Amino acid sequence: MNILKYITLIMLLWGIPSFFSYNETIGSKMSYLTYALLLMYYLMSSKRKLLIPFLVLGLSYFFISGSTFVNDVNDFTYKLIKYIILITAGAELARNTTKKEFFILAILGSLSILVHAVAFPNGYGRYSGFYLNPNGAGFVCIIGYCLSYVIENKKLRLVGQFILTFAGIITFSRTFISLWLIVSLLSILADKRNSLTFGLGAGVIIVVFSLASILKLNAVRFSAFEGLFTDQSESSISTIKDGSRLDTWSIYYDEIVDNPIIGNGFQMLSGLNPTKQGVHNTFLMVLGESGIFPFLLIIGIYMFMLKRSFEQFRKGPHKLMLAITIVGILMIMHNYFDNNLILFTTIWIFVRLENTENESKKEEEEEEEEEEELTIKSI
Repeated sequence: MNILKYITLIMLLWGIPSFFSYNETIGSKMSYLTYALLLMYYLMSSKRKLLIPFLVLGLSYFFISGSTFVNDVNDFTYKLIKYIILITAGAELARNTTKKEFFILAILGSLSILVHAVAFPNGYGRYSGFYLNPNGAGFVCIIGYCLSYVIENKKLRLVGQFILTFAGIITFSRTFISLWLIVSLLSILADKRNSLTFGLGAGVIIVVFSLASILKLNAVRFSAFEGLFTDQSESSISTIKDGSRLDTWSIYYDEIVDNPIIGNGFQMLSGLNPTKQGVHNTFLMVLGESGIFPFLLIIGIYMFMLKRSFEQFRKGPHKLMLAITIVGILMIMHNYFDNNLILFTTIWIFVRLENTENESKKEEEEEEEEEEELTIKSI
């Protein structure tokens, strides 16, 4: 059962189907395999309650947007089935995945970014490893970074933070850098001793500067990043703002306002129109494609997660860190309903916020196991 669990987690958290998307046949088979493994795990595991808010969200989004416009019926059906499987079967997988397991898999996934940079440097200079897209690679790094703050093993935590920070920086994702700063500040509010994290961050930056020429880092973004620490900070901020998401969102404001009740149809704000890029905002995408009802649902779900995680901040700071991180990521992406990493992470947090009493007992058991491991190693 554990073997099945870890293979399924790897397929989901490392983006294996996407990694093989360069070959349509292999990519398709890997995608089918991922969902087959999820179903197999679900059938073999104990069944707990369904995540009704996410099922209602998905069904309302697909049916309302699909009733307005569908460009490819097969693609629409496939994405709907995948979403239902992930929300249903993925909930049990998330419930059975510990903080430490999630953290280690995030580190291993981020190592693929380093391998990409060292073994396959390229002219683009933004690296992504398994995730193909630098922003997607930055997502797994910041998710792992949030989890690091509740890892009891200090060596594992520090090594993980260094790897995740280094890998995240060389994606040159503006979202990663912004969220890294927010999460680091939150960690200090949770425990002042975490202020040392900024020292670790400084060490990573020195290493990045030292290896810049070897790794062939993206010249424009590296210059902007370097300028933040010199007298060229104003120029760097201007460069970073170029092509901001605010400009992208504004392209679709008229379409959203014209059809606020039932939206414009499936994927109409997700880059279906070849003349303009997608909206790059999950909340605007849901509103623009399926209207006000699914929009209020998704807002309600994430407001609940922010509120509940804020209430538990002192006891489990990683929950608020992850909730803020996921909301931040949703502000700059529009492929929400078929993004395995983001959906699984959302489910993982949600099930831990939904039933706090059982979750507290489970976390205590996890901490006891980690303490036992540390005791055995010290002996």
